[in-house]
Amino acid sequence: MIEFSNDEKIQMFDEIASHFFDRNFGSFSKSDFDLLMFHFYINKMNASPNHANYNICSDYSISKELGITQQRVRNLKIKENLIYPRSNYDWKKEFAALVKNARFDDNKIKISISDPNLYIEIENYLEERGNYIEKNLNSKLMTIRIEYFIDLCLLFEDEKSKKQVIKEIKKQCKNADADIKHFDDNNVGKSLIETTANVTSIIANVASCFSPCNVIADSLIALIKKFT
Repeated sequence: MIEFSNDEKIQMFDEIASHFFDRNFGSFSKSDFDLLMFHFYINKMNASPNHANYNICSDYSISKELGITQQRVRNLKIKENLIYPRSNYDWKKEFAALVKNARFDDNKIKISISDPNLYIEIENYLEERGNYIEKNLNSKLMTIRIEYFIDLCLLFEDEKSKKQVIKEIKKQCKNADADIKHFDDNNVGKSLIETTANVTSIIANVASCFSPCNVIADSLIALIKKFT
């Protein structure tokens, strides 16, 4: 069972009391109280109170300790992130830390993401550009077309190097006799699908254009080499 120090208990009580003893007694619902207690719990499980790394807090282990279903744990994780957001949360860095565990199959990247909030951030980023992820029966498994994954790689490039990578991608498309007349630099993945070019070959040829510190691109290139 998780244990709190006396100082932590004092801080927790003060926060709970603020929802009852400031002309607001009875306005704090049972679900709100459950969420606040879950917030305390998640913060305690992580080294930093400003950064809940849900990848090390599995739904299964939490469900066993709290005596609730794994689905309820996932719902609480999502709601806790909305009500008690962490200012220093960077979903791109969280994603980068997981890519090394991905697999490449049938021109798709498959990666297990246990943090539902990270999953939502990635899905939203792609959908805002008219792209998509493929749904699976396993809600933690994310399947992304390799073309869309390139857009995620470009997130880790500064503006100058990003333009250079895109320029080289278009050059490789031309070399492959692909039509790039309607190529959209702001939506590289979708544009590559429309060119019908061999994307794995293009990535291999532009690999050197990515920044050395771009762990997403490095992982993608390594995956292609390993599984093709």
